[in-house]
Amino acid sequence: MKVRMLLFISILFLVIIMVVGGCATTKKVSKKDYRFFSGTWINEEYNTHPFMARWVIRPDGTFAGYFRTTDTEKAEIGIYRIVDKWTDSEGNLWYKMHVWPGVMVEGKPDSYELDRFSDSGNVWEFVSITGDFPTEINENHVRYHIYYRK
Repeated sequence: MKVRMLLFISILFLVIIMVVGGCATTKKVSKKDYRFFSGTWINEEYNTHPFMARWVIRPDGTFAGYFRTTDTEKAEIGIYRIVDKWTDSEGNLWYKMHVWPGVMVEGKPDSYELDRFSDSGNVWEFVSITGDFPTEINENHVRYHIYYRK
């Protein structure tokens, strides 16, 4: 009898953990994800900053960066690949991405990004580092960026 009760309590505990842990749901990456954040993203505060002030993200996995929001000449081009995604309890969509400036080469990507898109889809924040994925998006990180959908 005690064994059954212990087994019942253990199973109940596992179910509770699964329900609570289910608040951040992982989903399969699809072409829809690439279309979701494709478009033009800007941050006018970066016009006088060493960061790109405008990104044009394409659903084919390529991007172009511009130093100023009004520039017509590309400052950077590259390729990105989504490797993981999930939605948090607030409805924000999170991605882990590999990024290659220029063209994609075999082996490790140039940088690893942790990206967060607001539940409205109009605010994009990310931290980009080399070596492995960031574990959090910290506004004080030297490679933290924020952009707004144009």
